[in-house]
Amino acid sequence: MANYAPNTSVFSYIFFVLLASLLLYLDFTNETFSKPKNAYKTSVLSINYFFNDYVLEPLVTFPQLLHSKKDLAKQNKDLRLKVEKEYISNFILSNNNNFFLDESKLNTLIDSKNNLNQIVISKLLKFDTNNYFCCGNHRLFIKPLSSLINDPLQRPIINSEGIIGQTINDMSGIYEVMLLSDSKHSIPIFSDNFYCNAKGSGKPSFISCTYSQLIWEDSFKIGQKFYSSGLGGVFPKGILIGSVLDIKDISDSEKEVVIRLKVDPISENIFGVVVSI
Repeated sequence: MANYAPNTSVFSYIFFVLLASLLLYLDFTNETFSKPKNAYKTSVLSINYFFNDYVLEPLVTFPQLLHSKKDLAKQNKDLRLKVEKEYISNFILSNNNNFFLDESKLNTLIDSKNNLNQIVISKLLKFDTNNYFCCGNHRLFIKPLSSLINDPLQRPIINSEGIIGQTINDMSGIYEVMLLSDSKHSIPIFSDNFYCNAKGSGKPSFISCTYSQLIWEDSFKIGQKFYSSGLGGVFPKGILIGSVLDIKDISDSEKEVVIRLKVDPISENIFGVVVSI
């Protein structure tokens, strides 16, 4: 069977050749199609830029970026821990006579990664702030960053500013801390020759002392400072506890001295457990 050959007119070929030649001539002489060509090139470049910068590069760099963010978060956490430990160390150094018995202990103040000789660095695990601001039960829970503490109960707890409370319970290495402002807490304090057993008010940042004017006739001044007396053997002597905010009359002969605590227990997440005084 013979193949069928399509009958294509020679005129058609000549027509399209002439048309193409005309278009080329117009393009070379007048740059008639320069704008469409530039638009095409611009579109291609824009598409390539968008694909490379917003699709390909994010896909390639995403694992590295994710890893970098994790590293930065860890570095930030480690740096914050070092800074807060340094603050606690500075507090101990500034109150050396109250915390250490001899110069040899001071020389070995920082003797390991998470211990400051007589201070065991611990982190905050739990603190019910709602209960702290509404009720008289002011407790927080901490965990040492290093080894557990032998005989951890009735130990002073400090942050970089001073004393915040004492340990009252050991739950398998997690220590419950009663704050100074807890309604069940008391701390022996003094100012000049006046000594008292200050009780927690159950309100944030306040403790108080009551006294009889029949026994103590001198008056107190607003802003007068009170310090830990060291009596009872729990807290070191001479640490600033707070200052007088108000003096109230309870009866004709009895008065109450309201003391604002120096230290805010919720300002930091790192604490020191004083294991030896």
